[in-house]
Amino acid sequence: MIYFRRSLLALVALLSTPMLTVLYGQNAALYYNKVEHLRLGERISLRTNLVDWAVVVPNLGVEMTLGNKSWNKWTIGLSGRLNWQSGTKSLSYNVFDLYDGRVELRKYWHGKNPRRVFYWGVYGGANHFDIKLSETGKKGSSFFGGLTIGTTTQLYGYQNGSSLDLDLGLNVGVVLAKYDEYRREIQDNQYVYTTVAKKESYRPTFSPLVYATSTDVVKVSLVYHFGTKVANRYKKRELVDEEYRLRIANEAYRRDTLRAAKEEAKAAKRIERARNKKLKEYEKAEKAKQKAAQKAALKAAKAEEKKGEKK
Repeated sequence: MIYFRRSLLALVALLSTPMLTVLYGQNAALYYNKVEHLRLGERISLRTNLVDWAVVVPNLGVEMTLGNKSWNKWTIGLSGRLNWQSGTKSLSYNVFDLYDGRVELRKYWHGKNPRRVFYWGVYGGANHFDIKLSETGKKGSSFFGGLTIGTTTQLYGYQNGSSLDLDLGLNVGVVLAKYDEYRREIQDNQYVYTTVAKKESYRPTFSPLVYATSTDVVKVSLVYHFGTKVANRYKKRELVDEEYRLRIANEAYRRDTLRAAKEEAKAAKRIERARNKKLKEYEKAEKAKQKAAQKAALKAAKAEEKKGEKK
């Protein structure tokens, strides 16, 4: 209970720093302003997963946009969780000790709502855990990695231009774990451990608890964006970059011109083929006429010749 209160106070302190409490109602503001360049501070955001806080695991992450343009969609993030030896003083029955670190690569894109973005990405990391929620506990370490998907929605806009956002996401992947299964009893106010099973190497784990704890399956995170709102990040480049938009338009015009030229060339070839066909048909008809005329003249000559012989 003491540790829970301390964790709760730490979460309140994190969310009540002066930087986050300068809340200013901006519901009527224009969220999709034209922003092209992001300063270094505007590319950074802080995040914390409320699901981990619900199970008394303090956590914090930092994320940075890869590139200083508002249309850069890729980010890289580092995060960690720490909750170790939480029950050493109380001799509690249940144990949920964990510390880990992970790196995550994401790609964002906008939907119809400028204050909401979607993302997918990959992650990987390692942890050390001691989990006991029943008679048998598991203590060991693991390496994990996989895919992440989700959406981030702006909750509040601040007077300094920053924003507080809500990140909802899911993680799936593979966990390679090595741990001992144990039982423990309290004798003379001390722990007595008995090893039940032992894993000598890292193998894919099918333990739901170890898997869910390692991958951090469900994410309900609060995210603080420094200096610029979600609407001014991860934009479609053609909406804000005039030079890029002109280059795309010129390229499209060039493709259309080439396409039109090809179509004209094809049409000219069709016309030429039709004309050549008609010329051949005309020549053939002329030859047929000449041949028929020659036959008729020859026939007439033979008839005159016969008349002359009769006379």
